[in-house]
Amino acid sequence: MQIYLSNAGAITLRHPSDFRRLDVLADPQPRDRLEHAIARVGRREDERHVRLSPSVLRFLSQHAGDPKWEAGFSAMVDYAARHGWVDERGDIRAHMVVNEHDQVVSVDDFKAAMRSLPAGISAVTTGQGDQVAGMIVSSLTSISADPPMVGFFVQQTSSAREPLLRHGRFVANVLGEGHEAVMQAFLGQPQGMARFAQGGWVMNEQGTPVLPDALASIECDIVCTEVLGTHDLIVGKIRKTTCREAQPVINFKSATHRIAPVRLQ
Repeated sequence: MQIYLSNAGAITLRHPSDFRRLDVLADPQPRDRLEHAIARVGRREDERHVRLSPSVLRFLSQHAGDPKWEAGFSAMVDYAARHGWVDERGDIRAHMVVNEHDQVVSVDDFKAAMRSLPAGISAVTTGQGDQVAGMIVSSLTSISADPPMVGFFVQQTSSAREPLLRHGRFVANVLGEGHEAVMQAFLGQPQGMARFAQGGWVMNEQGTPVLPDALASIECDIVCTEVLGTHDLIVGKIRKTTCREAQPVINFKSATHRIAPVRLQ
């Protein structure tokens, strides 16, 4: 088995049923980010080795509790112990290597490709009272119908990130034609009450701003966050939705566009 520390922030366990090996593969990444990733699975011993927690390996394997897998895992730990690779805390010594083949596109190429992806536009709001905050996103996406969940991404330097994580709730308001002033306020005004000067916002039961004439207002509790590269994935469990008929708009090539149906022959 192999723990993979991606420079995107994800941690996965590859080959969880291969009990003949145990190592750590790390993408090239800033030292502080790598140390944070190592701390999530165990601790660094030296430049070439880390100590891994068996409980973390069980969790990442997604096979914990399966009798056949548990037997193989226990045999691997026993083998490591006989060779002196298990310390007094029960953590297992593993070799760490750097991934030398992490070929990715440039930032400019990435942005060019993403500009070619049409996406809906939503105003995400959070907070309450005079501590409200909001941001425009084009990354809102459906995640699950049972339980009902949606998600979006927020840049780690965004002024909306800290209020979102602190409040633990958000409302995703899907925008359409006629919401140009709302978009301009959210994109041009400083974070806080100034962003809500346009649009006739009302407060829901938790005091979070809701746009009454949005195509859809999706009220959520945050149930999961995950750091992925420069952004955080925010996942919300939907508590309430309100929908109305209106014409949507999309973001495409860094501009806002109306949409029209295409008749297929």
